[in-house]
Amino acid sequence: MFRRRRRRSSFARRAPPQARLAMIGVGAVVFIALFIFFIRQADELAPEPQEIRVELPDAFKE
Repeated sequence: MFRRRRRRSSFARRAPPQARLAMIGVGAVVFIALFIFFIRQADELAPEPQEIRVELPDAFKE
């Protein structure tokens, strides 16, 4: 009626905790590097700022 799940063998190798932390660290460094890269690209590729002027003839009525 009830099936028991097979457990992993006690002799099976697991990834050591340091390897898992190292992978998380590498992922974080890659994420930060890509973030900085794309921020710099956005600054370099942005168009030059231009003045925008709108004439309002009745803005300061006297």
